[in-house]
Amino acid sequence: MSYMIDSGIWSSVFAVPASVVDDHIRMCSPLSLKILLVMLRHPGVPVDAGWLSAQLNISPADITDALGYWIGAGIVSDSNRPAVPAPARPEPSAQAPAPAASAPAVVSERKNTETGQKLVTISSRPKISREDIAELSSANPTIGQLLQEAQQVLGAPLTPVESEILTALCSYYGLHPDVVLMLLQYCVSIGHKSMNFVEKTAASWIELGITTHEQVEQEIVRLTRDNENESKIVRAFQLYGRGLTSKEKEYVARWFALGLDEKILFLACERSVENTGKASFAYADKLLTSWKSKGISTIKAALDDLNAGTSRSSAAQNKSARTGGDSSIDMSRLHEMLHSEFRD
Repeated sequence: MSYMIDSGIWSSVFAVPASVVDDHIRMCSPLSLKILLVMLRHPGVPVDAGWLSAQLNISPADITDALGYWIGAGIVSDSNRPAVPAPARPEPSAQAPAPAASAPAVVSERKNTETGQKLVTISSRPKISREDIAELSSANPTIGQLLQEAQQVLGAPLTPVESEILTALCSYYGLHPDVVLMLLQYCVSIGHKSMNFVEKTAASWIELGITTHEQVEQEIVRLTRDNENESKIVRAFQLYGRGLTSKEKEYVARWFALGLDEKILFLACERSVENTGKASFAYADKLLTSWKSKGISTIKAALDDLNAGTSRSSAAQNKSARTGGDSSIDMSRLHEMLHSEFRD
């Protein structure tokens, strides 16, 4: 079978430098190549990560990372520095400098006044050039091994920015390459390949004192467990299409800490939707807190408690009917008022 290009597409063309194919096609990532093609299609037009993100349906953070390859190669320039040909990579010296002394990560935290979400910002760090990376890798072979294994984890060659950040996590933040690889594997496993996300996660962990292999392993186990628990509640509430808020995540953590059977948690979620018309975490929380205080630990006991509550409500309504409805608010209305608290 042979292939050929439809000649009709030649009605509109743009040029691609031969060096892109000759020198970079084997090294650049697929996303980097896509970005360059879009930019070549609009020559002379300044673009930003947001515009490219809209064109390619890729997150701006990933766009920025992939652009780093062409910036490092001197083909694309950013707003802060002109594009210049990348210098030839020097041979590692016989006595390569030791990795820079680790500096504590400075993490500033603030809250978004509108959403209340905590925002974490890492401190600025020194720029690490490609020559620095080569020398650091030569002086510490585990860094070179980290960069090689990172490509396997990401499924693509590293961009200059990715190589710089991974190296900085070792040389600047002082993390062991084995720890950095664990961090990278965790971030990729939850769908975050952006090195900006990886670096911010590392900085926040360092601020919490999570730096050793054992501590990182424990944190990953904890986060993985929490993510799985949150996913279970999302399915129970059928909250597809959005993530949980910080308050909702606190509810989930508290429910699983009660030690109740998961079926009981799902029952509470189900009844909250039935009785309030929506996924009411507050309603489910009241049910679960009540069952825990009553020592209810099985799904049968929880159902019996719900049925008993329904029976009490029906008995009260019947009594009201026998008395001629003297009460200013009948029990059915009272029951509706109680549930309306969780609908609003």
